[in-house]
Amino acid sequence: MKAKLLLILLFVFSMTNAQTTWDFKTGTEGWANYGDDVSVSHDGSENLVLTYTGGVDGVYSYTTIYNPAVIDVANINFFNMKFAATNWPKASVLFLIQFTIGGTDYYATKTISVVSGTVSFNLRTETEHTWSVLPASGTTSQIRIEIPHNSELAGSNWNGAILKIDKISFLKSLSTNLNEKTVSDYIVYPNPVSESFRIKGDKYDKLSIFDAAGRFVKEFNTTSTSNSVLDFPKGLYFLKIESEGATIIKKLSLQ
Repeated sequence: MKAKLLLILLFVFSMTNAQTTWDFKTGTEGWANYGDDVSVSHDGSENLVLTYTGGVDGVYSYTTIYNPAVIDVANINFFNMKFAATNWPKASVLFLIQFTIGGTDYYATKTISVVSGTVSFNLRTETEHTWSVLPASGTTSQIRIEIPHNSELAGSNWNGAILKIDKISFLKSLSTNLNEKTVSDYIVYPNPVSESFRIKGDKYDKLSIFDAAGRFVKEFNTTSTSNSVLDFPKGLYFLKIESEGATIIKKLSLQ
């Protein structure tokens, strides 16, 4: 009965202009929890709500949601999500999207800022593990999203964390009405860096840097042409570029 109800709810989301979007106007629209570490509900105000628990004896396993959606992957290239996070123990996390196509699982992974805003990335190019990305053709039998990926769970207390999702979209292209920038719009150089770095690309509204654990380090002056990291410890960092409502995360290595 539950499976039939989920399939019926699939008709709620729209498929226009090679776009699959869940906007959660009336309910969860087929999205459900996979495992017990995150529950899925609807707040009655056009948001899918993910509520995180402590797992079993504080051990987390699957902070995962899924949807038995049938999508022709030849018509999608990008993932877009509009969200707001509350009580999250990390400022940025790796998360994963898994597509089941013909019995085979394909993965795309991305490090994102999880404060609030909108995130978009190219499903066919982004992967931060040795996993396959979205193939050129095929039809999905299931989509799973780990927010965050299981590797991010250890050492943090996720009990009481909440993620409100206003929209999930799989798109052929990033249309202008989404008001989205892409990673390719900005180039950070030099990278690796030892003293200072620059950003080539469109103007941005805010530039912040976080350490590898997702802790905020500094906000840079957006009018500066060069950004000094001379006093920072060596290691991996994440740049958070905010522009016109879009949030983009770029890796920066200090040597």
